[in-house]
Amino acid sequence: MTIARKQSEIDETVWQAVLRRDRNFDGKFVYAALTTGIYCRPSCPARHPHRRNTLIFLTGDDAEREAFIACRRCRPRSNSLTAAEIYVKVALDYIELHTEQSITLSLLSQVTGVSPNHFQQSFKRIVGLSPKAFCDARRLVHLKEYLKGGESVIRSIYAAGYGSSRALYERASKGLGMTPAIYASGGRGARIHYVVIDSRLGRALIGATQEGVCAVLLGRNDKQLVSRLQDEFPKAVATCDPLPSARWLSAVRACQSTNPLLSKLPLDAQHRVFEARVREVLRGYETIRAKGYANLIGRNG
Repeated sequence: MTIARKQSEIDETVWQAVLRRDRNFDGKFVYAALTTGIYCRPSCPARHPHRRNTLIFLTGDDAEREAFIACRRCRPRSNSLTAAEIYVKVALDYIELHTEQSITLSLLSQVTGVSPNHFQQSFKRIVGLSPKAFCDARRLVHLKEYLKGGESVIRSIYAAGYGSSRALYERASKGLGMTPAIYASGGRGARIHYVVIDSRLGRALIGATQEGVCAVLLGRNDKQLVSRLQDEFPKAVATCDPLPSARWLSAVRACQSTNPLLSKLPLDAQHRVFEARVREVLRGYETIRAKGYANLIGRNG
């Protein structure tokens, strides 16, 4: 189906994406030049046709039905990911399937076939945090699943890949915002303050106890998010902070920008990256706990 056939019919947002060669729009439409008979992806580096000589199509098939030929330079019918984005995606998939293992930079280097230093730099640039920080965030999510599934604390910590040392137990407690035992009990006795904020992926709920962040949830509306928080912590006392502080807002804002790869991932994978990034930003704010719990939840933000 042709989206537009005349200059005046081409949506300004679409045309600006073509002019910017915006990779975030790759896969959403293609544009064709009447003067050359060739169609391209939005990010094509080739010289742009005049707007009056440009047609916009939803897909390459639509363009080819109108007798346009795929550009040999940008190859609009192929995967638009760069080499770095391809091996970062491979790493993200591997991490999700092997969280219980000890995932090192060396291992990810072997899995992706690139040097540890190059992989580390590419992963951080594209995902927004280090491979270790992302692995820690995903391990925490799996720990929660084991605890909610009725496994014992010790077995859950082992199964999630934490090991058994006291230091690792304390690290798990900090990530949960409470001890694993309290989390397994539904948050019995915990006091949670939470806010709900707009984000790139919808509404985001962030909850914290005196010990640290305990929840980062994404959803379509506030009621759904609050219900999920209550389901996760049925024995806790949860209080909404109606006016998010600058700290909460800046944490979400810091995670808004995204590499084109992330926008092409399935929504659940985008959620995993967003949650990990928000937790990493908020972890930095937890260093102010010595100034009082009110600062942590943003009372003085």
